[in-house]
Amino acid sequence: MTFNLCTLPKEEQEKVEVEKAAAYAVWKERNPEIKVPAESEAGNYKGEMQAYFLQQVERYRKVRV
Repeated sequence: MTFNLCTLPKEEQEKVEVEKAAAYAVWKERNPEIKVPAESEAGNYKGEMQAYFLQQVERYRKVRV
């Protein structure tokens, strides 16, 4: 099964990008060489997307590798 993200509505594409950014922010937070708080990147987003970013950060923090 394949998905073409370009066919998604613009809002859904933005959400996918925010989810990727949240996952990367949590990865950086867990990486002992980087150790940057994930919330520090929340300023890159405004309004609803900022809240969604923080929600996704909490989601990815719960995932254990």
